[in-house]
Amino acid sequence: MIKQQDIEFHTPANADYLWAETNYFSFIIPEEKLFGTVYVVVREGLGVMSMDVAIHGALTDNRAECLYVDNHQHLPAPQKMSDITTPTGLSIKVTSPKAYRIDYTGFDDTELHFDFKGLMEPFDIHDPNHSPKAAHDKKAQEEGSGFGSGYGGHFDLTGHITGTLKLRGKDYKIDCVETMDHSWGPRPETHMPAIGWIHAHFSQDLAIHWIVLCDYEKPVGDQQTFAHGYVMENGKAYGLTDVKMRTIRSGVVTCTHEVEAKDVRGKVWRLYGAAEVGAPWVCYVSTMVYIAMVRWTLEDGRVGYGVSQENYALQMLNRQRGKWPTEKQSKITT
Repeated sequence: MIKQQDIEFHTPANADYLWAETNYFSFIIPEEKLFGTVYVVVREGLGVMSMDVAIHGALTDNRAECLYVDNHQHLPAPQKMSDITTPTGLSIKVTSPKAYRIDYTGFDDTELHFDFKGLMEPFDIHDPNHSPKAAHDKKAQEEGSGFGSGYGGHFDLTGHITGTLKLRGKDYKIDCVETMDHSWGPRPETHMPAIGWIHAHFSQDLAIHWIVLCDYEKPVGDQQTFAHGYVMENGKAYGLTDVKMRTIRSGVVTCTHEVEAKDVRGKVWRLYGAAEVGAPWVCYVSTMVYIAMVRWTLEDGRVGYGVSQENYALQMLNRQRGKWPTEKQSKITT
C-alpha cells in the first residue's frame, strides 16, 4: 500500500551508487500528433540526478528527428523527492501520491506547465491486495517485478492531466488521461532487463495498464511475459491476472500491439494499438527505449490513446545486431 511518506526518498543507510529513485510523467495531444515526457532519476547516495524532457511529433527511428530534447545526466540531487527544482528549468512539486505539479521553462521559447491528479489509488505492484502477481519474498518480488531490483518499490497511477505546452513559441492546451510511475531500488545503468511498460486510456472512467518482461529473440507472439497491471474502471483498479501480446516492429520501431488482458473479475479486454508518434528515448546512456504514442481500439470500437515503452539494453542490442551492417555490406559487395 502506498502512503503519504512514499512521496519522499526511500534511500537506505547503506545505499551505494546503484540506488535510484525515479518519477515519470507523459502527456498526449492526439489531435496535434504530439506527446511529451518528463523524467527524473535521483541517486541520493551520490548526490546527483538526471533529467529528461522530450517532445515527439513523428514516428521515427532517429532521435535527431524528435521535436525537442533537453537531457542532463549530472545535476545536483534535491533535498526532497517531493520538491525538485533543477538549475535547468524543471520543477516537480508533490503534495500527495496522487497530486503533482510540473513546471518547465526550457530553450527555444519552449515551456511546459501541467497538473496531474490521480483518478484512482496508486497501484502498488508488491501489494497482493492490488496485484494478483505480487510476491511476499523480496527476491521473488524483484524477479517478478518486470524490471528487476529497479522496481524494488514501484507504483503506477492513472490520472487526469491539464495544462499548457508552448513549443517554440506555439501554444497548445493539454487535457488528457495518462499514467505516471514512481520507482525506487538498486538500478544498474547497464544490462537493464528488457521490459514493456504500456497503457491505454479510453476515458477518465476506463484505462488499462500493464508491465511485461520481454525476450526479443523469441518469435513474435511469445516475446512478452506478464508481470503486473490493472484495469481502472470508474475510479477503481482491478488487478490483471494475465496479458497476452503480439507486437510487430520495424527494427526497434514499435508499429502495432495486439493485446488480450484478463482482470481479477474474469473480464477479458481485447485491444489493438497502432503507433502514431514515437522515437528512441535514451534516458540512460546504455539503454535505448522505444517510446510511442499509440492509438488503441477496443473490440467494441471504443478508441483511446496511451504510451508504449519497450526497453532495450544496448548490451543486448550489441550482441544481437552489432555485426548486421558489416554482414549486409559484405553480402552486397560479394
